[in-house]
Amino acid sequence: MPQPVIPLPADLAKKYRQQRHGALTLYGVALLLLLSIFAWLLYEQYRQEIHVIQSRNAARADVAAEWAKGVFAQSDQALMGIAELIAYEGMPTRGDAQPLQRALLNRSRYVDWIDDIGIIDADGIVRASVISTEQVGRDLSGSTFFKSFRDQQTRTNLVTPLYSSSQDDRYFLYQARRLTLDNGEFNGIVVARISPRVFDRALQRLGVTEGESIALVDSELKLIARLPALEDPLPSGWQIDSPETLDMIEQGAEEWMLQMTSPLDSRERLFQMQWIEGLPLLLVVGEDVQLQLASWRQRAGILTGVVVLIALLGAWGVRHYLNRLRVEHRLYQSDAELRISATAFQTHLGMLITDAKGHIMKVNDTFTRITGYSEDDVVGKRTRMLNSGRHDAAFYRKIWRRVQATGSWEGEVWNRRKNGDVFPDWLTISAVYDPQGTLTHYVATMSDISERKAAEQEIHQLAFYDPLTGLANRRLFMDRMEAALKEANRHSRCGALLFIDIDNFKQVNDTLGHFAGDQLLQHLGRQMGQALRETDTLARLGGDEFAVLIEGLGQRREHTAELAESIAQKLQDVMQQPIALEEDSVSVTASIGITVVSDPSSTVDDYLQQADMALFQAKRNGRSSLSFFDPTMQAELLSRVRLENELREAQANDEWRLYYQPQVDQAGRCIGVEGLLRWQHPERGLVSPGVFIPLLETTELINPVGDWVLETACRQLAQWAHHPAFAELSVAVNVSPLQFRQVDFVAKVEAILQRTQAPCHKLKLEVTESLFLEERDDARDKMLRLKQKGVRFSLDDFGTGYSSLAYLAHLPLDQLKIDQSFVQQVIHSKANAAIVESTIALAQSLSLEVIAEGVERDDQQAWLLTHGCRTYQGYRYGRPMPLDALEAMLSAESTI
Repeated sequence: MPQPVIPLPADLAKKYRQQRHGALTLYGVALLLLLSIFAWLLYEQYRQEIHVIQSRNAARADVAAEWAKGVFAQSDQALMGIAELIAYEGMPTRGDAQPLQRALLNRSRYVDWIDDIGIIDADGIVRASVISTEQVGRDLSGSTFFKSFRDQQTRTNLVTPLYSSSQDDRYFLYQARRLTLDNGEFNGIVVARISPRVFDRALQRLGVTEGESIALVDSELKLIARLPALEDPLPSGWQIDSPETLDMIEQGAEEWMLQMTSPLDSRERLFQMQWIEGLPLLLVVGEDVQLQLASWRQRAGILTGVVVLIALLGAWGVRHYLNRLRVEHRLYQSDAELRISATAFQTHLGMLITDAKGHIMKVNDTFTRITGYSEDDVVGKRTRMLNSGRHDAAFYRKIWRRVQATGSWEGEVWNRRKNGDVFPDWLTISAVYDPQGTLTHYVATMSDISERKAAEQEIHQLAFYDPLTGLANRRLFMDRMEAALKEANRHSRCGALLFIDIDNFKQVNDTLGHFAGDQLLQHLGRQMGQALRETDTLARLGGDEFAVLIEGLGQRREHTAELAESIAQKLQDVMQQPIALEEDSVSVTASIGITVVSDPSSTVDDYLQQADMALFQAKRNGRSSLSFFDPTMQAELLSRVRLENELREAQANDEWRLYYQPQVDQAGRCIGVEGLLRWQHPERGLVSPGVFIPLLETTELINPVGDWVLETACRQLAQWAHHPAFAELSVAVNVSPLQFRQVDFVAKVEAILQRTQAPCHKLKLEVTESLFLEERDDARDKMLRLKQKGVRFSLDDFGTGYSSLAYLAHLPLDQLKIDQSFVQQVIHSKANAAIVESTIALAQSLSLEVIAEGVERDDQQAWLLTHGCRTYQGYRYGRPMPLDALEAMLSAESTI
């Protein structure tokens, strides 16, 4: 006879439905969140792949564009040389063009991609040509090409799109330069015919990867060159059909990106298109999108498989959980033993059951796996057999009092396995009562948390200790400093803080490698740790910098300083001992900064700053030195910070002044001045330039201040231009390398000259040799652009820096300025006299003016005049002075 089914109570049935609904809801939400995360990851990876393609295309386009500009720059040099030849020898008469014909032939040979060079006079008649000699005498005065040069005086050069040759239908690019007479009148044009083959060869040298293409087209979308070559090569001048590109050109875009099918090989590519600056040429760099995204698609497939697998595992887990719920909620037991079993075995934790007196009655398999004790080993015994000995009796009494009061207890306990190993576990004890409220059993569950404790220890190690040396890191060191300050203030005992920096540690890394450098740091950390007390804190703050906190050295500051110095010298001795690194032996020294920890009003940051300043002073003193913190260091730092803040407000408060120092010729007549920046501080008075100029350089305030100096000088030039007594004066202005390297420096100078209407040829920019140590070509290009406006250049402090005849011969300089350190010693120092004499001879050989600064005595001027220097500047002729004083002095001289 079957047993009757006992229905679940209404409250248990409701609870079952709630748990089932909650499990399904949780699974749905988790699955949705998982799908969202994976979709976001795929999208971000796709964006990164596209960004990489775009960045690579842009970089390739920039390289190709720079090369193309270089091609036309060199051919322009050839045209410029012919223009200078015609300017010098004049336009040849008709029928007498043979010398010019030979010059053109030499120029075309000099630049191998120039196919032909021709000369057209001011009447539009072809006077000479290297190859197309049948064109000589042809009248081109009615062509648009010729009229654009004749009618537009601002146009100096021009590059055309592709045009086909009238002889053989080949396509060429044409580059032309305007010819002018000395009075600026139009004198014709010189034209170079450039073969597109040069771009084919250049692209071959650049090379392309699989799926990449580089093409060069003109403004009418005619093909000039392409890499890689097609199976059926297209000739230069082939018209490209691309409506998308035409739309972007009509919109006036300078550069853009398009993803489209290539009209040349029908492959879908992501193209970077950009106009080459100043040229009617469009550079097109593309990469096959499908090919480049192959790895992304593979990752997407793998991630999709992972998502499906996780979803299936989650579904299996939910199904298992629901089955378990269904089984559990169908059980309805009233027997005490069934209640105990339901409580004890509904979890997979290790567990044991005792009677009310604490005798073990039953354990599960997990308990056996955790402790090593089988059920036969423990049944009938007291639980104290598991005690590890790490807890005293009071600890266990507290546990049982809590169980008796609340019915349960949980916490961390150290127990002992059967093999004697001690391990941490998370223990939960629950009391079981019968329906009458009588205690019948205890149920305990345990979980081995050894791995979690190890992970916590590792996290603690990573959080507070340096992973390389095992020493305290900055975070732990700061905590120890905070505690040490409180302890020192409480007991009025002084301590010491040491900052240690390895001298020339970079040389070890550079010569022996970073692995050897790490070994050295580990060895030094061990050696210093052995030389210190256990109560001292040794930390590695980063790189090759260590810190030592020494507590409780004494109650008197002087005695503490003596002990700290002795400890520092001991550490230096330890570090200087030879260290074996693989096959090498290395000896190092260290610089140490020391500050005494004694002032209760100072903070941790204050002491760290003091030790850092002391270390800086020790490194300035040389290798293997130590230095104590001196309050004057902090005063100097605060003074510098205050001065820097005041510098930032100087321009807004109208505190800048421009002083002028005369520059004279051999007769003592003032021919120009140098504009020198001065700071009229409201409290400090006139601040020395040696104090604030370096600060301007380091804070980059030199750029706006330099702009103010330049504009002020140009306004003064414009005013003097209308005054007969000062109209011939030139003004020299010093330009910082930081200011000169600004991208828009030339545009700024041109704007200032336009705004002030200053005579350009009266402005002289003084630059130093350090400007040409980096980006020399960029500096030369900027100088050439300003030279075209008439601005002159003087090389200041010549001979004091990295002087090089190589760059000096190629720079568009007008003047060399001999530094005053040489000038003031020419009478008494043969070496300085030889340097100055060589500089004057060098300037004369390069057709440069030469001026000597720092001339203070008559014998110095006489020596300079004897050796060919006829322009001077120095206190003998006038100190830097305000504008009114300068004008008064010059006016007085003019009346004599």
